[in-house]
Parts: sequence; C-alpha cells; structure tokens
Amino acid sequence: MNESSEAASRPRPRWKLLLIMMAVVGLAWAVLKKVPKIEEAGAGGALDLLLVVLVAVLGLIWLLFLSRLRWVVRLSGVCVVLGLAGLVKMDGHTGSFFPQFSWRWSKESAKDIPELTGKMAVEGMVIETEGAEHFPRFLGTEMRNWVAGGLLPERWFASKPRELWRKKIGEGWSAFSVAGGFAYTMEQRGEVEATICYELATGDAVWVHGDYERFEEPMGDDGPRSTPTVIAGKVFSFGATGILNCLDARTGTVIWGKNVLAEAGHSVPTWAKSCSPLVVDGRVIVTLGSNAEKNLAAYDASSGELVWRAGDYSSSYASPVLATLAGRRQIVAIQQKSVDGYDVTSGEILWSFPIKNRQGNCASPMVVDDTVITSSGYGHGTHRIAIKKSGEGFEAEELWYTRKLKAKFADLVVHGGYVYGLNEGRLVCLKLADGELMWRGTNFGHGQLLGVGERLIVQAEKGEVFVVEMTPDGEDVVMEFEALDRRTWNHPVLAGRILLVRNDREAIAFEF
Repeated sequence: MNESSEAASRPRPRWKLLLIMMAVVGLAWAVLKKVPKIEEAGAGGALDLLLVVLVAVLGLIWLLFLSRLRWVVRLSGVCVVLGLAGLVKMDGHTGSFFPQFSWRWSKESAKDIPELTGKMAVEGMVIETEGAEHFPRFLGTEMRNWVAGGLLPERWFASKPRELWRKKIGEGWSAFSVAGGFAYTMEQRGEVEATICYELATGDAVWVHGDYERFEEPMGDDGPRSTPTVIAGKVFSFGATGILNCLDARTGTVIWGKNVLAEAGHSVPTWAKSCSPLVVDGRVIVTLGSNAEKNLAAYDASSGELVWRAGDYSSSYASPVLATLAGRRQIVAIQQKSVDGYDVTSGEILWSFPIKNRQGNCASPMVVDDTVITSSGYGHGTHRIAIKKSGEGFEAEELWYTRKLKAKFADLVVHGGYVYGLNEGRLVCLKLADGELMWRGTNFGHGQLLGVGERLIVQAEKGEVFVVEMTPDGEDVVMEFEALDRRTWNHPVLAGRILLVRNDREAIAFEF
C-alpha cells in the first residue's frame, strides 16, 4: 500500500465532535451566567473557573481518546499544552475567587525600599488635615466615603485627567491618606512591612518606616491591608499581623509601636488585619484578632498604653467609625456576628444588632442621621438599623433588609436619599427610605467606590476608572479611562484636584 492510499484509509479527525463538545459547554455556561441567583450568591467566578476546567479536561479527553489523530500528534499536542502551562503562574484571585494568571516573566511588585528623594516638611511645620485638599484617613475626614469635591473644575468629569506621576509600588491593599502635601500608605517590600510617605506632587518617597514582618495568604495575597490615619502631626498605621505604630508625620520617627494582637494573646485573622485606626479623643481604636472576647481595643494615642477592651465577637475586616446616634457620640463597629455601638470613653456596649453572616464582614458601617447601614457579601445583604433611646439606654431596630446589595469588599456611598454599592461586583442603587432596588448597572468586579459631589468614582477590579452620575433614574457613565492594568482592591482617594489610585504593583496620581 502506497503512502497516498494509506492516508486515504486513515480515519479522519473528529473536529466536529470537538466543536460540538465545546459548544455544549459554552452554551451551558452562557445560560447559567444569566441566572440571577448565581450572580447574587457571588458564584460567577466559580462558574467561570468551572468553564475553564471543563474546556481543558474535555479538550484533553478529545485529543487523547476521541480525536482519531495520529498518536504522535496527540502526544505532541499534550506536550505543547503542558509547555504553555509551564509558562504561566497563578497570580492571586479576583474577588469572585477566579484565579488570575500571568506570564512567569511578567512584572512583580516592588521589593526594594524606594530611594528617598522627596522633600521633607520643614522642622516645626504643622501637617494640615482640614480642608478639601486633604484626605487624612480611610473613607475621608468624615468617614462617609464621600467628598464634596469643592476644588475640582466645574466640569471635571468631562475629560480624562492629566497623569501627574506613576510609580512602582509594594504589595498590599492599603489606600492613601493625604495631608499637608504628602501621601501616606502601607506596602510590603520583600520582608519589610513598610509605612511610606510620598510627596503628593511628585510621587517621590520622603520617608519610610519598616517592620520586619510579612503576611502571606494565597487567596487574598500578601502584604498590609490597612490605610494609615493622619492626625495632629502623627501617622497611625496598623499592619497585617497586628503591629500598631505611631509615627511622626513629618519624619517617620517612631513615637511608639507594638503588636497589639500578640499583647492581647490573639491570633491573626485568616485574611489579616485590614482595620484602619480610628483616632478620637486621644485614643486609637482598632479591632483585634480571631478570639471572640473583648475584640475592640482603645490605646492612648500618646503612649500606646491600653485604655479599654470591649466586645463579644471575633473581629471583622471592617474599620470602626465615629458617629452621633440618638444624641450620643459613640464608636460604631461591625464585628463578625454583630454591629455594635460603644462608648468612646469606657468601651461600654450601648446597643447591639446581630449580623448573621458566617463569612467575613468587610465593608465599614455607614451612618445616616440616627441609622446605621451595614452590608456584607457572600450572599448576605444590607441592613438599615435605627438607633433609639430606650429608658436609660438604647435599642437597635431594623428598618429594612435586602439581598439586592451585598457589598463584599467595597464600601457604600449614601447620598441624596439613595444608597450606591457594588452588589457582588455589579453597581446598584437602592432607595434609602425602604431599600427598594432602583436599578442594576454594570458589573465592575470587586473594585471600590468614592462619592464626589453628585457623582461616583468607580475603581473597577481590573484597574479602569469610571465616573457615574448618582441618580435613581438609571446608570449613567459619563467618563471612563485606563489606569491600572491588573486586579485592584484598593480604595481611590481624591485630595483637592488629585485622584490617587493604586494596587499591589503600581500607584498613579491624576489631576483633574
């Protein structure tokens, strides 16, 4: 038999079977993606991962056993697939648990401490924190996740802002705090957990404080999560494993520092400490570790000495806020199973409301008049709770609850009688009065929000920035521009006309 007749008698490859197999899987995936309950439960990423696994497995099964290709081709194909797999690495996960991949030679986070080239504040200078040109703590001065934007041009949202600087940055999910012309953040630089001060105008490093500490976790990735707080000429930073530092805001000199989790005998939570320090009345308030007893603590801001501990549940990943509710100034903190009000001076629990979320609570509570709004992901939802006087004490009464908004990582924005948030990544608007869903918009992934006047700045999980009108009439995106180029969980910050964005690889300053 000659070569041509041998080729003619050989069974033809079953390409149509491969196409049918992939079409069935793709169709099933597309149908399931349209099922609202799957997205509502935050399972979209798991479904995407299942698609990838099925395509890979079915493709290999077809290649090896069903293709009718020559064995040399089949084995060569397997070798090519394995070779390509060897060229990529898993580079963390998205907020919906879908693994991220990158080429093995792709850029990584900065590991070296940056060269100090920025201009340090002159001796005796007061680091200002008041005014629209500052953003001195997580969620802003008033802890509302909203700023008026009074220094912005009238139509700041009409054109893309100018890029001022772009810097390679260390690992971590900290945001920036801005005060006195300086931007403060936390980064993982190799084995050093660093609090770094940058010159706002140039991005040049001014000073660095480092602790030889490194937190690593494959799902949430490595490095610190907390955002520093700047107040009264001091910077308070809280590391991933519980190191609480008080630093001179001008020079970075250590005033005091200690590991408050170790001191309390608490273990580090699964995804590390992400609570940003709340500084009020000369006290620094932070949540502690995984232990349930007395998990909220206040330390003297001048000395670091423990003032009080309180609480009945293990810590969440959210930050406490200061509020006045039913005429009483107090600390509001969401822990793992409840949201509570605490007396600032003594830590006494004034009221408590159960949050039946078995997973991590990450979004900080929002306070509107005498009510508290909390939202959790993992299929849980949003509560609005009224705080009322009751005899000599207080009571917490639920006004409404909805599963139409489940904020996993992203903090809410409440403005103009409406609540805006990322419902497992999809932007939604609720009516503040009763929790009614007004609209569902774009799925931006597990990014972050910041309210600016009558608009939202949306930091998408993939790194792009969008500006959206805050209106109950429907989603209206008025501007979008490219910024970062990979997963971004860090909060955007607006200081005057300067927008700061960062992730665990890069930081950018834009000017409107």
